[in-house]
Amino acid sequence: MKRSFKYISALTLVLATAAGCNERDFLKQTDPNKITDATFWKDESSVSQALGATYSPLRSSLYGYWGSYQGIQDINALGDDVFTLPGEEAGTWGVATFSNDENNGDLSSIFGSTYQCIHRANLLLSKIGSVNMDESKKTLYIAEAKFLRGLSYYLLASNWGAVPVRTMPLETTDGYATPCSPKEEVWKQVVSDLTAASAGLPVKRDSKEQGRVTSGAAIAYLGKAYMFMEDYAKAEATFDLLFKSPYAYDLVDNYEDNFTDKNEFNVESVFEWTFAPLGDQYGAWNTETPNSPMYNYLPQFIGPPAGGGWFKYVPSNYLVNEFVKEKRPAGADTKFDKRMYASLMWKRSVLGETDTTWYDGKTFDQLWNSALSKTVRLYPDVALDTTTNGRFLIKKGTSAWRNVANADNYWGPTPSTANYRVIRFAEILLLRAEAAAQNSNTGKAIGDINRVRHRAGLKDKTAAELPGKDQLLAEIDHQKLLELFFEQNRVYDLRRWNKNAATLSAALKTRQKQGANVFQAKHYVFPIPAGELKSNPKATQNDLWK
Repeated sequence: MKRSFKYISALTLVLATAAGCNERDFLKQTDPNKITDATFWKDESSVSQALGATYSPLRSSLYGYWGSYQGIQDINALGDDVFTLPGEEAGTWGVATFSNDENNGDLSSIFGSTYQCIHRANLLLSKIGSVNMDESKKTLYIAEAKFLRGLSYYLLASNWGAVPVRTMPLETTDGYATPCSPKEEVWKQVVSDLTAASAGLPVKRDSKEQGRVTSGAAIAYLGKAYMFMEDYAKAEATFDLLFKSPYAYDLVDNYEDNFTDKNEFNVESVFEWTFAPLGDQYGAWNTETPNSPMYNYLPQFIGPPAGGGWFKYVPSNYLVNEFVKEKRPAGADTKFDKRMYASLMWKRSVLGETDTTWYDGKTFDQLWNSALSKTVRLYPDVALDTTTNGRFLIKKGTSAWRNVANADNYWGPTPSTANYRVIRFAEILLLRAEAAAQNSNTGKAIGDINRVRHRAGLKDKTAAELPGKDQLLAEIDHQKLLELFFEQNRVYDLRRWNKNAATLSAALKTRQKQGANVFQAKHYVFPIPAGELKSNPKATQNDLWK
């Protein structure tokens, strides 16, 4: 139940008091009348509260890595599938256009929040041994904390590369001084934590614990780590585990069920953040208080003004062209890929279909006209193509599917409570297909690709159409672009598949990516934030940014 998982938000305040808002705050003295490290760790209840606080920095509604601001906003802005509207947050614009540096506030906040999660996981792991509670439950909590620490280092390795690795809580100021480990060592920590987590976590959660991580999620991220490490044999073998008992993952029939509140924790969901109508709806910026909101604020950032949104992106010309290039077979109930209808909004009659409406019966023209004053900001730097296939807006992540006025507005009467699916089985299928292609297991790769294509209403690909690795990887590229559009994935694929900066720069320029003309090798990673370099005397800037 959604309500039962509120502890991940509300109980974070307890450990936040004991562990501090960030690592350095933990080193300060605390008020003797407040909860302290010495008085906090008593029983399973304290461990449960500590675990809730450990989840908090990564799933915070507006600040976390998968929240509606900074993390998801910035990472999506790096892809070739959207145009980011100028004139909004300076931090996001810097990231989107490759003009960020070590002083970028968004990236500093994400970096700090990720280490906040690591510190809280380290604290729990160091204290749980002395807590009076059932040993089997200790094992579960330890595995869960290691997952969150492993996931945090996964985010750091994939975004920053070489970073400080800390596996013990900070007890002294000197303990904060930690050198940056080579990227390879950070990935080793990821593998160690996720391997341990996958062995200790349950396969399923009961209804009261839905939203807490499972062994399937740990295995999924372990496989993704191997993909980054280019160990395709281990990646394929790891993903294989999710295709057999005791796991029963599959694709849901309706693609859009992954982005609404109608079919949450479904067979496709490997890991998702829980949102619910709890806490202070209007206190979205208060992330760790007893009344912190549990609403999903993502629609506010994506939707057009006529739907109550702030409207910060439009689909790129490249994405639209890729969506319309392959039509469905004659006689199908839609002209194009089914995913297009769940991901985008457009005036259907322009492409030969019957027009529809969204929100409270608004036409596409009404939605587009409400956003027009912002879309004009793209010109002349970006030639948004509104003539070849018409005009497009993003639907995925908004509340456009709901028949409600002002549905994207978190100040409105009905803000979103749809869960956010962080990783889906469709992604696992395409990742295993990629690993299998790299390992020359062509048949397996084609089978996984076709499962995704079949759900999209497209014809199966044959071995004659995909005879070798190059053709397989090209189709996987195409399917990942469409299947995982605006799901915080695209930039990582572009980096993994284009090892040479000149090659990636050329691809970005061809696809009209904003900032492509200034893209350099250093933009494969983010710089270590200036605040970290200042407070950690042993940290050094990434070699690419020196």
